[in-house]
Amino acid sequence: MSEAGGGFETRAFAPSRRMALGGLAAFGSALLIPGLGQAQVSSLTFPAWVASFKATATAKGISPAVYDRVMAGVTPDTEVFRLINAQPEVKEQIWQYLNRRVTDWRIGVGKKRIGEYGGLLKRIEQTYGVDPYLLTGLWGMESAFGEVLNNPKAMRPIFPCLAALAWGEARRRKYWETELVNALKIVQKGWADPAQMTGSWAGAMGHTQWMPEVWLNVGVDFDGDGKIFPFGKPDDALAGTATYLLKRGRYRRGEDWGYEVA
Repeated sequence: MSEAGGGFETRAFAPSRRMALGGLAAFGSALLIPGLGQAQVSSLTFPAWVASFKATATAKGISPAVYDRVMAGVTPDTEVFRLINAQPEVKEQIWQYLNRRVTDWRIGVGKKRIGEYGGLLKRIEQTYGVDPYLLTGLWGMESAFGEVLNNPKAMRPIFPCLAALAWGEARRRKYWETELVNALKIVQKGWADPAQMTGSWAGAMGHTQWMPEVWLNVGVDFDGDGKIFPFGKPDDALAGTATYLLKRGRYRRGEDWGYEVA
């Protein structure tokens, strides 16, 4: 549901290119997962690992019924082991990366979204003090303003991804195990069904691509419907992202994110 009205003056979105770059730098760098090496699969078969991991999950508060409901039918998405070593953030030169993503399409659609969601963005700005153009830039960089969220070529079910990584990526296994438990907690809270939880190969979800831990601990129920949900209308996603910038990014209004130098 779009938010009509504005309250924002019509500013040129063309510093928009810088704004979108700023959004990418501020949020993408925070979520980039470093230090990932070649996959080292557990000595257990995947079904045996699922059975053994149940004790870890229940010790962290997941009910056996929720664990069985979510994990019983999971097949590992082994494509993650290729993707983990092909992250464009570390494979491409910075200007190559930016030029491929800060496009005329994103800038043009960003202008439209500023108008369509002006009321929402103004309320978020009044509540958190985060610049609406920065938030819109983040939204555009992370999910093309939500355009990719229903595209199966871009988004995949996150439980097969996180389970595969927890089972088979030895260097960061603790991290992946923790995020898998966090995703199970989201289901247990009733915020989302497993089928709704689609995202990147690493488990990032929604309009601004939250990892499960971010969803759990920084998310905001900005639309007041009783749950935090980064899909669908962008209210919770954008407000939660503003909170993320404040709490974890030490955001200060008016401070530049970076400078181009020669």
